[in-house]
Amino acid sequence: MVAVAVTDAELRHALTIIRSVGKDDEVTAFGRARFSTGFFSRFTKHRELFQDYTELELERFDVAFRATAEATLFGVKKSPKNALVPGRKGWEKLRDKWETYKLAKKRGVPTPETKLIDSCEDDWEYPVRVKPIIGSGSRGSRRIGSRWKFRKVVPGLLEKYGKLVVQEEVRKRGTVGVELLYNKGKLRAVFQHRRIREHPAEGGPSTMRVSVKYRRTRELAEQLMKGLKWNGVVMVEFGLTSEGPVLFEANPRWWGSLALAVKAGVNFPKLYRDIVVEGDVEPVTEYETGVVCKYLLFGDILHFRWDIVGLLKSLPETTNFDIVSLRDPLPGMTRPLLAMEMSLNRKLKERYLVR
Repeated sequence: MVAVAVTDAELRHALTIIRSVGKDDEVTAFGRARFSTGFFSRFTKHRELFQDYTELELERFDVAFRATAEATLFGVKKSPKNALVPGRKGWEKLRDKWETYKLAKKRGVPTPETKLIDSCEDDWEYPVRVKPIIGSGSRGSRRIGSRWKFRKVVPGLLEKYGKLVVQEEVRKRGTVGVELLYNKGKLRAVFQHRRIREHPAEGGPSTMRVSVKYRRTRELAEQLMKGLKWNGVVMVEFGLTSEGPVLFEANPRWWGSLALAVKAGVNFPKLYRDIVVEGDVEPVTEYETGVVCKYLLFGDILHFRWDIVGLLKSLPETTNFDIVSLRDPLPGMTRPLLAMEMSLNRKLKERYLVR
């Protein structure tokens, strides 16, 4: 039996990792919250609280899943043998949104017009999207529709995050995520999903999405990654416009909607585990399309807000959920306790709830 570590057990994709490998392996879940969702999975053997990644001795495990970009950064610095982590140069190109934009331009991958700012200059047409050059999810990202709002919002963002990128707001028909797994530069798995709903509605993590196959977005994602000798997972996000896909960003980490890929037939955590333990796996590029998965607790609930009727009508849309599971019910049952803990704990609230 393989000893597996999974960090950040409060996150939904950490739960997916635990469920994917915990059937056969001995999983230790590390979480910052006492009610971390992954702590309550029947596939978790051991549970440990932590506050900082420097506390974790992940080297004692056969396989270590570093569930966030911050956790992955510690791996990049150490180059561990029990995890798939990218080299520092490749990591810096995808972790920094400005570096990603420059890489995309160099590789011929279409992007929205993007500028780097460190002051409140504004010489563009509105609306625009403002993002920290380093960040995850929708944290710090703002859609700004006027010069007045720009001058009101941006000073605070600059003070908190430092440099920002400003992107033109494109008219999109949808958003597609391309998820990839590499083993020392060799592609070993690919999956794509299209967002149906998200929270916040103006741009945030998906609360419902469907598995798709688009030739062009896959080609562009692989084009962006070419030559980076990537090792591990990455999610590349595109907006679909009338003129074709445009790159929004690349996230060199595990992604929140991981459960959909597993349910559609691409078990990224198991493939990752097998590469670490056995050295390599056969590539997995085929999967079922049209599979729908929902982040009910609490993504979709927050998406509908006070629209109780809309929420109730949406419940029969799918039986696939990121967290809720009849075979592993406790993570879903204890999710409200985690929400309460996060709202009352200042550090947890700042980390997970403040956008």
